[in-house]
Amino acid sequence: MYFLIFTLIPGIVAFFVMRNEKSAVPEGQVDQSPLSGNVWWYVLILDLLAPIISASIFYYGWKKRLPKKAKTANNLGWLAILVWIVVWIGGPILLSNLS
Repeated sequence: MYFLIFTLIPGIVAFFVMRNEKSAVPEGQVDQSPLSGNVWWYVLILDLLAPIISASIFYYGWKKRLPKKAKTANNLGWLAILVWIVVWIGGPILLSNLS
């Protein structure tokens, strides 16, 4: 069950978001606009749920046509990995100190 929630579903949604944004750019052109609006939030949430899978899908899907968006998605992925590390290491330490 957790596999579906934290890897498969975010991975599939990330693929469709990536493909939707990529299809808006004509073949052979490069879009230098930054990641913004609702797409930024989609990328952040998906990266928080499955950081390695989602960030990889966004980065490798966008790196040729949407390089700025790819870099931002990759950076958000690294931020999400850091959040996961802090939660998994800091959470038990904080909870053990409260009891």
